[in-house]
Amino acid sequence: MDCSRLCSAFVVALTVVIGSAAMAQAPAPAAAPSPDVYTRLPPVPTGLAPKMRVTETTATAHVFDVAFTTGDEILSGLTEVAKKHNITSGYITGLGGLSGALLVFGDDNGFKRIPVDEKCELVSLVGHIQSRDGVPSVHLHAVVSLRDGSTKAGHVVEARVAPLAEISVVATSIGGAH
Repeated sequence: MDCSRLCSAFVVALTVVIGSAAMAQAPAPAAAPSPDVYTRLPPVPTGLAPKMRVTETTATAHVFDVAFTTGDEILSGLTEVAKKHNITSGYITGLGGLSGALLVFGDDNGFKRIPVDEKCELVSLVGHIQSRDGVPSVHLHAVVSLRDGSTKAGHVVEARVAPLAEISVVATSIGGAH
């Protein structure tokens, strides 16, 4: 490459770099103000959970993909999986469709029933498996979306599948081994 081409290439590259730097320093256009119901999320402070306990587990997790079809009951099925595979610790996520469910909301008076007596979408299922008195126990919470777009949520007592539900179980401890 001769000197004139090299110099031309250098000038072009320098122009691109200087132009990019100038554009990066240019002020962003002012955004329209947001309505009062919106807010920017503040930074999350640390140090506000002094009673928190953390247990680090180093075992390889076992993942079970569980597919349910029409008529299956999710809590019963997942309890069966946990017992069959002796899952003593793990977590659950899933979604799908339901023909109905019984959710509850716990407070000082006990559990308030939240019946869902219609076809709905299981938009979020989250849960945990732990050992209670040596027996695997499944604890689930769900959010379901109704036909009109409204939602109901709570602790799962019963969830009847229609037409399908896809659930992942991540076992972090099987048979008490971490």
